[in-house]
Amino acid sequence: MITITPGNDRHQALRIRRFFIGAASYAMWFILILYCHHLEFIRLSFGWILFAFGIIIGINAFLYLIFRTGLNKKFTDPSLTFTQMVIAALTAMMGIYYTDNIRGIMLVAYIVTILFGVFRFNIIQYFIFTIFSVTCYGTVIILLLNNHPDTITLQVEILQLVVFATVLTWFSMVGSYMRKIREKLSATNYRLNNALNTIRELAIHDDLTRAYNRRQMYEELKKEKAKADRSGGIFSIALFDLDHFKKINDTYGHLKGDDVLKYLIHSISHEIREIDSISRYGGEEFVIIMNGTDAKGAEECAFRIKSRIENLKFPGFADSFRITISTGITTYHPVESIDELIARSDSAMYKAKSMGRNQVVIENHV
Repeated sequence: MITITPGNDRHQALRIRRFFIGAASYAMWFILILYCHHLEFIRLSFGWILFAFGIIIGINAFLYLIFRTGLNKKFTDPSLTFTQMVIAALTAMMGIYYTDNIRGIMLVAYIVTILFGVFRFNIIQYFIFTIFSVTCYGTVIILLLNNHPDTITLQVEILQLVVFATVLTWFSMVGSYMRKIREKLSATNYRLNNALNTIRELAIHDDLTRAYNRRQMYEELKKEKAKADRSGGIFSIALFDLDHFKKINDTYGHLKGDDVLKYLIHSISHEIREIDSISRYGGEEFVIIMNGTDAKGAEECAFRIKSRIENLKFPGFADSFRITISTGITTYHPVESIDELIARSDSAMYKAKSMGRNQVVIENHV
């Protein structure tokens, strides 16, 4: 399906929307010129007016093609702001040249042209465009003096030129200031979004291991329970505890113990699917939620994790240093509470410990 703006590139879509806003300003000029023609304030026939605006439509169609094909991205300013403003300025100056007693009024409409630089131009770019605009109007005055001296009052035109230059210069400073404010707001919004993302991460993750925290674990279980109760799906959980972890803390210190937990959970995260999750239940106890997995699948996953941990070498520890876990597995039964589910897996885990640790026990009876 062909679209006016690309849906997969929001920056390019924004540039094209700005282009259409700029292109729409030509409709304003077209209406003004036609009205001037009706009042006989313009030295152009209706046919020449249509021809001129036909050229402008063609130029804008060409610019749209550049945007739509992505060729604009090869330029320093992919928005082509200066190019569009120059085309608009030349169009406006052409209209001003062919009007007689209302050139001052047409200059007011010209201000619309410079508005499009508000979000892109810095003070230097604004001043360059101001010099360009004033030069263009000065050229219009010279051409009128040579070709149509009867339509011009030199003192009035010079006064209009001075006022025009003054207004554009002032507008350049205001526009540049607005651009700086916009950039500051964008930077502030960026920092705010980063801060909010950090807060969200802190709110749902355990600070040490980066696994989900206990509160988020319950949220994940609620979602799985609701899904299972609604559609009859299944899910299982594995609650595991590190064997003799207190001894590790007493022997190596709590900082080393923290390193063990972090590396352990990092390693386990590579053994589970993206649709599964691991949460810190408390201390050295963790819960793995396995989406769409029955007891057999959960058991296979648990044994795979158990085998990986048995052979895991921890950075900063001797090669002989090893960790084992005791795991209790259970599968959700429809309508039961989350606390009942966790209690059953907790019971299975303690059975694994009573069997000598480093065991996997399944308990599914309610």
